[in-house]
Amino acid sequence: MSHGAAMLDDPARVGNFIHTIDRLCRRPAMGEGVQDSPHVARRSLLSGRREGAEARQHTGRRGIPLVRLSEAAGWPRALAPKDAAATQVISPDIPRAHPDVQPGEPVPKILARIVAELRSNRLRFPRYRLVATLVEQLADTHAREEHARRVLRESDRNWGWGVDTAGTGAEHVPFPVNVLLRLLPGFLHDLRLSGRVPVLGGRFRWLRRALSHDDRQAPGVPALLAGLDPADEGRVARLLLRAFMDDLARQYRRSPAHVRGAAHVFYPLLLLNEHGGELVELLEERRAGLDRFDPVVVVSYTPDTVRLEDDEEPLWMLIRWRRELVTADSAADWQRVLRTPLAISAPPLPPDLSRYDVADLTWVPPARVAPWWSSWIAITLFWMALAGAVGAYAGQTAAWHRSACATGLWTPWTESGRQLAGTECVGVAEPDYLFSPGNAEIERVQAVLRQENERAERLHESSDRPYVTIVYLAALTSTDRDTLAASREGLAGVAIAQRRQNGSVGPSEPLVRILLANAGGRMQHGSRIARLLLRYQDGAAPIVGVVGLDQSRQETVAAIQELGEAGLPMVASTLSADRLVNDSPFYFQVAPQNSRQAWVAAAFAASLAGKGEVSRRARVYYSHDETDYYVSNLKTRVLARLKERGFAVEGHRYTAIGSAKPTPADRSDDPYAGDPRDAGVSACGFDGLVYFAGRGIPDFAAFVKGVADKCAGSHPVILGGDDVTRYVADVRLRAAVSGIDYYYESFAAAPRKCGQPQRHSFYADLFATFPFECEEPGPGRTLDGHAALSYDATETMITAIRRLGGMRHRVPVNSYTVWRQLGTLYTPDSSGHAIEGATGALDFGTDSPRQYPVDKAVLILHVKDADRPTHVGACGDITGSTRGELFSWCGSIPEIYR
Repeated sequence: MSHGAAMLDDPARVGNFIHTIDRLCRRPAMGEGVQDSPHVARRSLLSGRREGAEARQHTGRRGIPLVRLSEAAGWPRALAPKDAAATQVISPDIPRAHPDVQPGEPVPKILARIVAELRSNRLRFPRYRLVATLVEQLADTHAREEHARRVLRESDRNWGWGVDTAGTGAEHVPFPVNVLLRLLPGFLHDLRLSGRVPVLGGRFRWLRRALSHDDRQAPGVPALLAGLDPADEGRVARLLLRAFMDDLARQYRRSPAHVRGAAHVFYPLLLLNEHGGELVELLEERRAGLDRFDPVVVVSYTPDTVRLEDDEEPLWMLIRWRRELVTADSAADWQRVLRTPLAISAPPLPPDLSRYDVADLTWVPPARVAPWWSSWIAITLFWMALAGAVGAYAGQTAAWHRSACATGLWTPWTESGRQLAGTECVGVAEPDYLFSPGNAEIERVQAVLRQENERAERLHESSDRPYVTIVYLAALTSTDRDTLAASREGLAGVAIAQRRQNGSVGPSEPLVRILLANAGGRMQHGSRIARLLLRYQDGAAPIVGVVGLDQSRQETVAAIQELGEAGLPMVASTLSADRLVNDSPFYFQVAPQNSRQAWVAAAFAASLAGKGEVSRRARVYYSHDETDYYVSNLKTRVLARLKERGFAVEGHRYTAIGSAKPTPADRSDDPYAGDPRDAGVSACGFDGLVYFAGRGIPDFAAFVKGVADKCAGSHPVILGGDDVTRYVADVRLRAAVSGIDYYYESFAAAPRKCGQPQRHSFYADLFATFPFECEEPGPGRTLDGHAALSYDATETMITAIRRLGGMRHRVPVNSYTVWRQLGTLYTPDSSGHAIEGATGALDFGTDSPRQYPVDKAVLILHVKDADRPTHVGACGDITGSTRGELFSWCGSIPEIYR
């Protein structure tokens, strides 16, 4: 390879020399190793595929050969100048270390100098510092583990959370927290020192592997460190070298967790003179014995002349080595080139290095620029953007969580069936969701509903029985004064109907799934929930009807109209306003109308007047809220029926709690009594009948409180409408008022006490399923009838579905076929009625369909304080009733009120 080598001038030798050193320090854009020369033609992808996997560029193979430089003269100082103003012959951004190694200087001191110089190039060596500190402090250990543990404790204070971290301020916290703060750091410290915890161990985990030569069965760090003899220079040197190299390798990683590693476009350059031979030997040993990449270029130099084995010109020898480095195709050729140090004789140092400055691209090509995303600015902006995105996500999630009343922490938007409206959570939910505020009794009732839903789903998988969903729509949230006793009993009635039906057998017996829908405390969101139900469908168990409903208000009417337009049939449990049957043909109810209730109230008032208990005068108290159709309708009907009975009647208005006072536009001639309590006070001294046509909660509670406060000794005779049952249902609430007795109307016959024979099997199932219903006094059984009415409403819907499957030709079960079947529930069965309900017989007509039951029971009950209400009398078809339980005048009820 002489080829005119003697004719090459010194500038060519110098240029190739500095270019070779610079290339070795340049890091490839991808992979690790020696960067390809920009002048070498790359193989095409097709040729590489044809020649096999071994024919590939060497940059995918990790390794940098050692360089041995003879006749170095002043080249080390030229390659690593101390003066910043000196001429740079290689890329100035290359991290360089040129320690002045003295004869006999040990490896730890050499490494200490190298680390000191490289730290100025923004390289960090935490593992090396840890090992160096431990080796220095363990000089007097004498194989004592206690001393090693004490040294590690001091190091743990420097590098992590030590045993003394929580001491400050521990005395100012409660005793259990004080004890925890004192014990937890020591426990964490021991875990860190064990080196076995992947996340918590940190540098101690690395130290355990380094001390044990990667033995997984090795003991903890203190025992291993006690066995380290600082006088064993070879082992200490290898340990320090491993720490040094592992620190470098960690900083040169390319991964999403080490983005900054891509910013290093140069490998560090170590220039070691002839006195650093021991360190060079350890480097060769490490590279030969470990299959790992050390990102460092090591150039060992000597001022002496090294005699070459042949007479080859040094320049051509350098060019040939570089060519072999690039063109080595097989793994064997690559290993041979890598393991054979490059031994070259340096060219004479030119007296003027300025002509070889890196600014002249003749000698050194431009360096690769670090990726923009690896800069500190980009990383900082990324973390700021990520923190902002996480904050925005967390804020939006929290907002969604509140708005959707969600239970899922990270994906509340998946629970789109509920929404926060003011302070109430309204919408549709499975029974496992408890609308707030609730109580323990409601939670137990909903647990039964949830179990029955799961049972229906299991049975559906192995049965051909119809599988349908019925929605219970009601006011399931409460105010501070309402403990939801009536709502709880409504849910309990639905649960009993569902449980009895799912336990039935037969191909036409439907399997029932229940969904809960809360329309707000005053049903003010009824129409919104109705629209939501149109989107809340389940292909396996389609929604075929709605039961429940609550409070005949304007929003309730809007909900009925929305559901009717969507073709969803409804069976209301407690609604009684006369107009509702005209708002949608899809609407049915199991309670009698207000017209019938008003006739019974007037007849009862006449019987009291006949006994001399009241005069022929009557006051009807009602709220002036025109959107409450129940109140306005009942007030009008009661006033009219009382007049027919010869009573001198007058209406008294009051402002319902939570409503606005009358405006000048309110032109009613009836006296205004103020709030419900003031209305109660105004009734003191009245010798006629006081009829309360308002809401039981919270208005009647306040009305009775006013009577008790001002005229408890001589209070008037009070008769309340059926909504007063909500107040009666809450034993704790009415127990707060003493000394006042009153009558009220109800749509359900009174059950007997627990353990006694019941009128209907429904009550036996209710008490067996929910034992708390038997607690008296307490949150349990009252005579309000809400549980029985809800049971009847649900049973009416189920009966319509059952009859579809019982036909000769099975009819598909959907909302329209169920609605058509509801219209035929005037056809009697073997019992003589269409449905034998818990509140009485349910016949929707005699020979034509009607949307409310015929001759439905209306009862009068008497209550005082927290005592059980007593039965006074009733009118209607009540199962198991005796002649003595019915009023004698029931037979005179006009046909239009039956």
